[in-house]
Amino acid sequence: MLPTQPTSAQHIGHLGQQETHTGPLPSPSPSDEPPKQSPFLRLPTEIRLQIYGLLVLPRKSTDLLPSRVKVSSSAADSFDYEKKQHGTDRPAMADPCRPVLCIRTIDGDCYEQRYGKNMSRSSHTRSVYAIRADRFRARCMNTTYHCVNIPRIEDHMGIIRTNKQIHAEVAELLYSSYTFDFDTHVEAIRPFLNDLTPFARSCIKSVRFVKKGLAYDKEFDRAEWTSAMRYLTASSSDLSLRRLELGIVAGRPGPNGWDRIAKYAPQDFDLLKDADGMQWLQYLLEFKDLVELDVNAIVEHCAHATNSMAMANFIRFSASIESGFSKYLRKQLLCV
Repeated sequence: MLPTQPTSAQHIGHLGQQETHTGPLPSPSPSDEPPKQSPFLRLPTEIRLQIYGLLVLPRKSTDLLPSRVKVSSSAADSFDYEKKQHGTDRPAMADPCRPVLCIRTIDGDCYEQRYGKNMSRSSHTRSVYAIRADRFRARCMNTTYHCVNIPRIEDHMGIIRTNKQIHAEVAELLYSSYTFDFDTHVEAIRPFLNDLTPFARSCIKSVRFVKKGLAYDKEFDRAEWTSAMRYLTASSSDLSLRRLELGIVAGRPGPNGWDRIAKYAPQDFDLLKDADGMQWLQYLLEFKDLVELDVNAIVEHCAHATNSMAMANFIRFSASIESGFSKYLRKQLLCV
């Protein structure tokens, strides 16, 4: 994370009394001459940004691969780390043209091994938060977040210490160029963003997260979702997001489980947003002024509806995610 830089000092000239000189005016001393601007800073901004990009942005796909030091996450990801870019052998997550930083919550047991149980005696600086842990999520454990794929640019990061102007320009390029992907770990959104400086948060333009399956929502899942969405949409968070990638876990009972399901139309969600089990949508509708919105169904196998109305509604909603629901969100969230 980049530290907050102080604002430039204001230099106020002092006006003394006018003096009368009978001889020639003395030559100004070197200390009286205005400082010369760096030749680098006299370059057009576009050229400076290109130079910064060569230094601090990923240049090849291997710069964004997951770390070899595996850190266990608190929950399974929906993100497919093995997926390849179309027509290539390169991982889809390691695309330098659309770089992604994967932020995940560390498994509670792994966290204790790394940082110890007593955080007051640790030099660890990331925010600490509690998660439901163990196989049946029966107890709370303290933990924190980590980046799965830290970009391999550390050798060039010394440029941000050159001066305040370069620091600001590089920081803006860094944070605005990446998509910050939290996947199903929405509980990490608020701690991670809170640990950034207000300037760094204001530079972030793109995030990705995943809504867990509605039929399997637990009370603590709903609380985590509510807290994350309120933070992302609050004016006090200093965020000005322009792109949102939303994954939604969808249930399909077998490969043909949606074939005879009547899908919801976009206008149906004007009523469904207030229905029981859809309260999570109300917080999502608080996003404003988005320029890009990608809505994707993350399909998992689920049971047949049989006599369960809740399961039947979940299956019908799942079948509508990339059609009626996506169109509805685009109408509501994208700026015209």
